[in-house]
Amino acid sequence: MSRVTTVVRELRPDDSLPSEATELGRLGLFLACLTVASAASYWVALRLRGVPIVGTLASPNVAGLAVPTLVYARHRGVSLSFGLPGRSRLADAAATVLAPALAVVATSVVFAAGFDASLAALLGWTYHPEASVATAAVRTAEDAALAGLGFGILVAAVFDLASSRVGLSSARAVAATAALATFFRSVLRDAAFTLVVFPKPWRVGVVSLLLVAAVCGCVAVGVTYRSAAERSIRPLSRPTLAPAFAFGLLAVAALGTVFADVPGSVEHALWALAFGVAALGFGRSKSAWVPAAAMALFSLSIRLVGFVELALF
Repeated sequence: MSRVTTVVRELRPDDSLPSEATELGRLGLFLACLTVASAASYWVALRLRGVPIVGTLASPNVAGLAVPTLVYARHRGVSLSFGLPGRSRLADAAATVLAPALAVVATSVVFAAGFDASLAALLGWTYHPEASVATAAVRTAEDAALAGLGFGILVAAVFDLASSRVGLSSARAVAATAALATFFRSVLRDAAFTLVVFPKPWRVGVVSLLLVAAVCGCVAVGVTYRSAAERSIRPLSRPTLAPAFAFGLLAVAALGTVFADVPGSVEHALWALAFGVAALGFGRSKSAWVPAAAMALFSLSIRLVGFVELALF
């Protein structure tokens, strides 16, 4: 009887997911939960504008991003180092911090010289005609610092999980981190914030579909990655994976629509570049302060790009 049982088990199709699909699916589920936390903290922050300290702690970049990411990283056994990078990595750290901000300035120069257009106008940033760059920098410094902290910790955690748990190489982990962080910020988070500001029943359905698509899309990517690594279609041939791939295509379509709008796609492309550079810097420095500083300076520079354009042109 035991031999018959063994034969049946050997003939039974393997319905277990590849390890890459499982780990990426967990990352997708984490991003879905992070979206809900960000929306909840945004709702609270809108109602605590008159309480500066509580309002800062309840901001979407702290209560909705940094804190949940640290909790999840500890739950998964990821130890993020907040020590300063070693002397041998100071040059890499400095390049990481400055590169995203310089990319904003370079993009502004290209648009002004090549297309006679203002990057600030394309991004929708407007300023008071009598405002100075110092005043604007002071007013946006807190938001930029909190955004840098939240997104920097997110980049560090996702990169560590992609490289250590999924088993991706450094270059692939950088690409995966940039893609996941961009999808979270440009698709999931924006949709959730819109739902908070304009609570419509149909928006609840859209956000719910996007959350499901985030998880299924990550699973589908993991299965596809295993299939490509094995050079076999066997991991892709399971009928049970059809819903995952269907929702995965929805996630791809949602991300594609973000980059389809030419004015808006410029900002999203710059954020994707910043996420990638921040992930690369963390991989080399192993310090979470490096991506946090890079994202903070980038967030500040993209808000002050209008003043840079006025100074240069």
